[in-house]
Amino acid sequence: MKPSLFQEFLPSGLLGLGTAVALGFSRFDYALILPSMKRDLALNFTQAGWLNTANAVGYLLGAIVAKALIGRFGVQRIFRSGLLLTSIAVLATGLFHAELPILLLRLMAGIFGAISFICGGVLAAGLFPGNAGRTAVSISIYMSGGGLGILLSGLTLPIALSRCNDGCWPLAWIGLGIASLLCTVFSWSSARSPIPSGNAHQEKGSWNIASFIPLLTGYFLFGAGYIIYMTYIVAWIRESGRSAEEVSFFWALLGLAVILSPPIWRRALSGWIGGRPMAAAMGVTAFGSLIPLFSTSFFSMIVSAIFFGLAFLNVPATMTAFLQRALPQRLWGSSLAFFTVIFSLGQIIGPVVGGKIADQEGMLSAGMTLSFASLFMGALVAFFQGEPKTGMTNFEVDNCVP
Repeated sequence: MKPSLFQEFLPSGLLGLGTAVALGFSRFDYALILPSMKRDLALNFTQAGWLNTANAVGYLLGAIVAKALIGRFGVQRIFRSGLLLTSIAVLATGLFHAELPILLLRLMAGIFGAISFICGGVLAAGLFPGNAGRTAVSISIYMSGGGLGILLSGLTLPIALSRCNDGCWPLAWIGLGIASLLCTVFSWSSARSPIPSGNAHQEKGSWNIASFIPLLTGYFLFGAGYIIYMTYIVAWIRESGRSAEEVSFFWALLGLAVILSPPIWRRALSGWIGGRPMAAAMGVTAFGSLIPLFSTSFFSMIVSAIFFGLAFLNVPATMTAFLQRALPQRLWGSSLAFFTVIFSLGQIIGPVVGGKIADQEGMLSAGMTLSFASLFMGALVAFFQGEPKTGMTNFEVDNCVP
């Protein structure tokens, strides 16, 4: 009996629970807890940016070591271990009340989150070998799992934090850690490795880095741009006088838009050539980040959440789908790791630079402008990415991933 679409894509959805942990709970939901942490720990925007940059530095370190770990232990085992350790780091964040240990735990959550996110992308891309359309949907569903993490926290955290004093923010991290552990349990069974484990020699090969420059540049600019919005948008909404209920609605709507986005991008992911899918997704993301610069009305925030949510997690999906088309399966893990390294460099720069500009100018909108500028430029650059010819290069993969 032919399985239903639900049954076919259920593994993709369960893998997506890993994205809810690696991206939603461990990284994005920092924005919801930040206002309380900022007041309770007496942080300025630069210090707040460093806490998110620590997570991005960890993400970079995770991307660097991911290729070697995949080659040695296999995608399946690393995916599962990474999710478990990410969940523990998130939960442990609520056990400390000082900036340094929190920074270190944000670093650890970034390391393990990156490893699990990369491996999950490889697993999702390998569920439908030889079927570009279903592979595109599988990747998009996997990426949209981050929206579930945003949605669930949006429905609970802002109102819960508003009901107690600023000192109760550690409970929010403990709650996210418990939710992460539950998602890890459900995601565990769907981690079916498309690549056999073994030593690092299995991933040796070559690919033409020069032909990926527009996509790499666009992905770097995306990392710098989107993370500024995701770090500071809730603080900006609260500074604009919005209630906890309005923040809750905004964040939940952002997550819901992410969850509903896969059908919108299916044709682009499976049919458009070169960097056009990434350029389109980044362009819509840039538009979503632009709206609050002109108006802080609640209606404007809703529109911003819809456009931003419908597109931003599909930028990594377009990159993953591009590499799945362009490279042989044995190189997916190492190429995803390399792209994630470049992306992470942008994430490291974004929050600190955006926070520094906001502190210098005395207004958060000045830092948020950098978000739009980076996303818009990234979309322009990515548009010029062409379809590469695979297997024609002088660069060895082992030399491409630090």
